[in-house]
Amino acid sequence: MLAKQRFGSLAEPEAMKGDGSDRRIYRFQQRGQSWVGVTNPNISENHAFIYLSRHLARIGIPVPQIYAVDRKQRCYLLEDLGNWSMADLLRQWNDTNPVNTSEILNAYRRVINWLPRIQFEGNQGLDYSFCFQGSELDRSVFTWDLEYFQQFFWQQFVPQCSLNNTILKELEHLVAYLDGVKRQVLVLRDFQPRNIMWKKERPYFIDYQMGCRGAIHYDLACLLYASSSRLDDPERDFLIDIYLQELNPWLFISKAQFLQHFYHFVLLRRLRSLGTYGFLSSRKNKNHFRNAIPPTIREIHLLLQRQPTLSVFSHLRAFFSEWR
Repeated sequence: MLAKQRFGSLAEPEAMKGDGSDRRIYRFQQRGQSWVGVTNPNISENHAFIYLSRHLARIGIPVPQIYAVDRKQRCYLLEDLGNWSMADLLRQWNDTNPVNTSEILNAYRRVINWLPRIQFEGNQGLDYSFCFQGSELDRSVFTWDLEYFQQFFWQQFVPQCSLNNTILKELEHLVAYLDGVKRQVLVLRDFQPRNIMWKKERPYFIDYQMGCRGAIHYDLACLLYASSSRLDDPERDFLIDIYLQELNPWLFISKAQFLQHFYHFVLLRRLRSLGTYGFLSSRKNKNHFRNAIPPTIREIHLLLQRQPTLSVFSHLRAFFSEWR
């Protein structure tokens, strides 16, 4: 109905894949043009997405343009950014020529060029009361992330091995540590290649409806350590340097200072990802997410083995050494 009101008579819409989301997404086409329609019964989530879309667009961040919104905000129409996400491009480049990483690193550089602007300019004038799941990435969010890991990964896939008090204390330490890191920027929260569309050699950002105030490390940890990242450790280290250079106009921080907190956020995100893959595969019957579990376990094992700042998590490291 909204599409007909906005664009007139249209052909039958094409249903589009929504990845891990419960939203229904459709493509409408007419005379060589196309639009995307989204329906979602969660009004608060829609409200947050629409508000953040307009806020980010005002400061020049590449996000989809909002064309029309239902009066009750149950559905909306937005710019069609095509079919290619950054994750699709990374997969294609890697499969075509695994040795040549220049395309991959250049794509990441283009995304990272935008990140400090999103963080600092996006924070200016933003009304955080519009945030969908709380205004800050704080102790409550970190605790929920680790409970999600425990419930949908640990209890689901390792039911014979209950979490002992020592590991629970290590997870509590992780929450307390992250809660003490300064929260000063807008964080999009799911800033990873599947949520970055690629159109005309340019990244466009989507799925930021859970955005809120948080630490500078969070979104970069999401980006560089996503399951679809296609990066190795030297490439990640190079891209961290790029980010710190781009960050300079807003904030100067040494690499040592940045890394002191960075890998703690990576650990949190990767543990949360195991919970997400477990939930989507076991509860939502999206079984392809199960394939992401083994490489994520291996990645967490290597992270705990290699990063000195995570040495305090010795019992968690021992468990992942067994599971790898």
